Amino acid sequence: MSTDLELALRIVREASDMALSAFNSDTLHVRYKEDGSEVTSVDLAIEDLVRRRLAEAVPEDAVAGEERPERSGTSGRRWLVDPISGTADFVAGRPTYSVDLALEGALAVSAMPSLDITMAAGRGVGCRVFRSGREEVVRVSTRDSVDGARVCLHGKRKPVLERCVVVEGSMSVLSLITGEVDAVIAAGAGLDEFDLACLPVLVEEAGGRVTMVEEDVVLATNGVLHDAFLGLLVARPGVEPGTPGL
Repeated sequence: MSTDLELALRIVREASDMALSAFNSDTLHVRYKEDGSEVTSVDLAIEDLVRRRLAEAVPEDAVAGEERPERSGTSGRRWLVDPISGTADFVAGRPTYSVDLALEGALAVSAMPSLDITMAAGRGVGCRVFRSGREEVVRVSTRDSVDGARVCLHGKRKPVLERCVVVEGSMSVLSLITGEVDAVIAAGAGLDEFDLACLPVLVEEAGGRVTMVEEDVVLATNGVLHDAFLGLLVARPGVEPGTPGL
């Protein structure tokens, strides 16, 4: 495992402890940003923690976060921090929120503290899932037919996929990289670069593919079915093919 990935895992584990403690507490200060989304004092505290740890370990790297201004760097490398991905779930007491940290284009760590699950991947070293102290190397499914393919859908523009089986998607990325589903489609979900920071490396290192089909349509699959799903999406009005990756 690379030194950078080990660093990211250490930082995310520390941040996850902070998130879990707050999640289990009785008091949580919540305010609303200009776009109407929720932000808590925990979001800010976790991002500050992650930034401090990165400044100590890799001071020459740039850091961009969901809640704080971007810090410039001199190395050409850039970290992306989403301190609580799924703040609405966090505030509502649902355990499917995550703490996400990515080195742009190189590695990704996404932890779900309340479920004791961490997903981690780095270019050339594969994708791993840690559950309750156990580590496993994970791979996407090998399904090669759209008929009966299992799909998670997100957002306001969910396509109608008559030949597929739509399944519950609260942990869709985990389900995709472990082969439990064959594709994930987010359309009109209002995702930004922080929401998507971990997705390409996690999915691609597990053997899958990711395409930003258009500005607010993202497709992630097991790879074998990718072109077929792109065809299904493009066949619908307003959806055009984009470039691979994010």
